[in-house]
Amino acid sequence: MSRLGLVCLILVLLGLGAESYIAAKLGLRRGEVEDQLRKAIADTETATTGLAKAKVELGDSQQKLQSVKVGWGYEWNFPAGGNAGSVQVVQGRLAVNGLGTSNGLVRRQVTDASGQARELAPVVHVFTDNGQGGSRYIGEFAADISPNGLNETTCVLIPTWAASPEEQQTWNFAGAVRMRSQAPAGERSAVEHLHQTIQLTFSQITQTGLRTEEQKRLTTAAEEALQARKNELLGDSAAAEIPDHPEYKLGLVQTLVDVEEERNAVQFAVDELRRQLKVASEFRTQQLDALKQIAAKLSSSETKVSQRTK
Repeated sequence: MSRLGLVCLILVLLGLGAESYIAAKLGLRRGEVEDQLRKAIADTETATTGLAKAKVELGDSQQKLQSVKVGWGYEWNFPAGGNAGSVQVVQGRLAVNGLGTSNGLVRRQVTDASGQARELAPVVHVFTDNGQGGSRYIGEFAADISPNGLNETTCVLIPTWAASPEEQQTWNFAGAVRMRSQAPAGERSAVEHLHQTIQLTFSQITQTGLRTEEQKRLTTAAEEALQARKNELLGDSAAAEIPDHPEYKLGLVQTLVDVEEERNAVQFAVDELRRQLKVASEFRTQQLDALKQIAAKLSSSETKVSQRTK
């Protein structure tokens, strides 16, 4: 075999080896692609089934949401970070920027029993973000229907209950705010009952405060009366000295002690005088008896002398 034939044979053998290697690699890669394709097909079928299920759940959720929203009327949302100061508290009222007659908050025209036309203020129920993914109900507000209260894009809302300053301090409109034009009867009754309970509680707190102040006043008066009685008994160093009434300064107790000591001293002096008087009386009696005896003796002597003279 010539050299050229040998070279060609070697090249053919090398080509056959390379072809076999490439064919093996292609077969392995084909198997991997087929596995990935089968997995992709299975994932697609699973995703299709999940999508259909999700669509059904979405439809059910939308129906439930619509049923839940029944009775709540129109809804106005004020997202957090929107217009600066969309809702602000001004002297117990809400100044709202972005809600007015141009987007559904309109006056209602009615005719009363006497046939007179009247305007009714629209009512708004206000909710705020509670910071935990839920809502906090602030309360029911009526729009101020005066010319300066209700305009196209602004309004002033007045609470329909007596909101205390302490309650107003808890209102926080920095986050998202939602307003609704209606509230279901059950929810409204619960809120009304809650407001009545709050008002009753505030009334009880006020009455308790008044009773506490009255008790403090009575306690102060009792302490003053007690101190006056103590001063009457024990004395008052700040009182003026009155000669006829030493008890005003010294007190009844010390005055009684002084009077008793003075009385004891007087009784002792009187007893001493009585003793001296008794001694003097006995001495006088003795002297009188002695004089009587002397007088009797003298009388007897004179009688004898007169008899002798006769």
